[in-house]
Amino acid sequence: MNIQKILFPTDFSQPANRALDHALVLAHRFKAEVIMLHVETPYSADPNNPRKEFPKLEELFQFIRSQANERLADPQLPVMSGDITTSEKVLRGISAAQEILAFADEHKVDLIVMGTHGRSGIGHFLLGSTTEKVVHGSLVPVLTIHSGEDLFLKAEGTYNRILIPTDFSEASLHAVRWGADIAERFGSELVVVHVIEPVLAPQALFAGDPSPIRIDKELRQRSETALKNFAGEYLPDDVTFVLKAGRAHHEIVATIKEEKADLVIVADQGWNALDRWLLGGTTEKLIRKSPVPVLTVK
Repeated sequence: MNIQKILFPTDFSQPANRALDHALVLAHRFKAEVIMLHVETPYSADPNNPRKEFPKLEELFQFIRSQANERLADPQLPVMSGDITTSEKVLRGISAAQEILAFADEHKVDLIVMGTHGRSGIGHFLLGSTTEKVVHGSLVPVLTIHSGEDLFLKAEGTYNRILIPTDFSEASLHAVRWGADIAERFGSELVVVHVIEPVLAPQALFAGDPSPIRIDKELRQRSETALKNFAGEYLPDDVTFVLKAGRAHHEIVATIKEEKADLVIVADQGWNALDRWLLGGTTEKLIRKSPVPVLTVK
């Protein structure tokens, strides 16, 4: 994947600063520029940061180095100052999401990296609703970082294990491509999960368990074969395949924890594709509930 410009919208909150760690490391890996954007909206005055100052990058670089130096053998990580071109932009508008999306489109950015669940109150624009609007409205992938996520620096600024939910749609194939490319750049392991939502079949009346995995003993083998036929050319030989049955976002979050994944790459087909299981509702719930960053691709 070709990433030359990364847009980092910020409200100067802790989740946003945490997202900046990811933006800088990804910029380092892809040799990309980082554009830091703040949108001033009505009633956005902040007594804690009245001048809306962008963070000093050298201080951020020093922080990243101090967090990771003890664990790093690779001299290329963490990101060193001077490796990355950065710029800053402040806009004013009624809707933060609209301004972010318009800016991303006008400047042809390749990736948006932003925090979720910013500080509460009308005065802070980087809230869940804004993030979800950006995710669904963006024409480019959006990486969202939860406020409680702190595994990235502990993992030495890398993604060790990437989880990709798939429903065998064209959209999820795009997510597989992204996952394969990021895994190659970071040396990550890949885990693919397919969730089957239970359907009450006649066999369930006698089996005592509506799980399709238990009813159909050959379902796992057929699913693995379907995955190889579907995306085999993009996946490494040692990919881990997980088959689950249940509500999609519940099972995906459970798989994140079971497989110790530190990044999820999920397909989003927008608001109106109601005939797919991996839809806006599932994506939104993942963004809110995932303990690790979620990269949403179209």
